[in-house]
Amino acid sequence: MMVWEPNMTRALVWGGLGFIGQHLVHGLLQRGTEVTVLCRARRQCPEPGWGSRVRWLELDASPDREAVMREAAATDVVYDLAGSSGTVTSNLNPLDSLQENCGEHLHFLRACESAATPPHIVFASSWLVHGKIDSLPVTEDCQIQPRSIYATHKACIENYLRIYACRNKITYTVCRISNPYGPYHSRPRRTYNILNLFIEQSLAGKPVFLFGDGSQLRDYIYIDDLVDALILCGECPAARNEVFNISLGRSHSILEAVGMIRSMVAAPPPVFMPWEAEYLAAESGSYVADIGKARRLLGFKPRFSLRRGLETTVCHLRDLRIAGD
Repeated sequence: MMVWEPNMTRALVWGGLGFIGQHLVHGLLQRGTEVTVLCRARRQCPEPGWGSRVRWLELDASPDREAVMREAAATDVVYDLAGSSGTVTSNLNPLDSLQENCGEHLHFLRACESAATPPHIVFASSWLVHGKIDSLPVTEDCQIQPRSIYATHKACIENYLRIYACRNKITYTVCRISNPYGPYHSRPRRTYNILNLFIEQSLAGKPVFLFGDGSQLRDYIYIDDLVDALILCGECPAARNEVFNISLGRSHSILEAVGMIRSMVAAPPPVFMPWEAEYLAAESGSYVADIGKARRLLGFKPRFSLRRGLETTVCHLRDLRIAGD
């Protein structure tokens, strides 16, 4: 974990029961930060070990969701990890995605208008907002042309934040996150971490299924590095009203990542499948991120190579499997 000066900032993590959220809350508590977790319901997944150390706000447990949103907005930094995931799912259920992403965020931003002090919002966006990528590496200024409703709604929320910042109701940082992976604090209710899925399939002795030939490049970021970046975006003045690519800064093909996992786990070779139409329609092609802006303005320095991160994750998930989780 990176070393910072002690800080008593009050932080709210919206979506603290997800994979990224659980790690982020743990990282903030390690720093002595006073943390509130905003979620729909605490029973959505097993309570993390830090559950008794945070303040909870539950949307589904209150008859007045707007009051909960106003209470959530009354903090220094909001780490916004909320919303539904899944590119294909969003294309098949666009109205559900609209409400769960755009609708909820507009409710929250309206609540920010009544806050005594404008909160700073660190928004977990996605590299997928770029869609079909024409040139590599991808900088923050590259064209936005999403290929899924999910990515479109991420881009919408980025613009909502910009509009509210122009009205001096908030400040924001947009983090366009690539593919995170790593150990669990407690197993989330659902996850789209593709490398974790590959590792679990391999540990179970099952082959990994790949669309096409697996040559697409991806920039995978280990969860500890991602948490470092998010906290920097919450605390560094240079992050205010900026957009950052948050990635390792080095890409590997999907097939290469699977090969690394197979060098650590006795697993069958991958099985290659023709593209299903819905997945092909949402596929963005290769992704190589330029993280120079985050390095320059935030001092962000990823510490985990893909191999090192995979080794740590394999050991953790193997231990979970032995323990019968």
